[in-house]
Amino acid sequence: MFMSPDQGLISKLQQNFDVEKAEGLTAIVQFEITDAGNSHMVVDNGQCQFFSGDHDTPNTIISMDTDTLYSIIEGRISGMQGFMFGKVKASGDQRLAAKLDSFFKKQNYRI
Repeated sequence: MFMSPDQGLISKLQQNFDVEKAEGLTAIVQFEITDAGNSHMVVDNGQCQFFSGDHDTPNTIISMDTDTLYSIIEGRISGMQGFMFGKVKASGDQRLAAKLDSFFKKQNYRI
């Protein structure tokens, strides 16, 4: 489970993953959603998969709450704005963290 309680979020994110923007990328992104738990995303060969829990060797770790996550994936703020406003924290590969939200087409994900 990516985050509780919106099971449909994973499916929508996978459907809206922009393969062209992530072309050639192989990466593991750890998400620490402060009010919903941890999960990680694996991007490889044009595929995007989400898994619950922690990964042992993520390329980058992104921390935020669910409201900030929705704001970013719906395009109301960028990941960079979230970082600048102190709502998003990142460690590891900062370049990957900075361009992460560009890998997804923006739309309303609330179910």
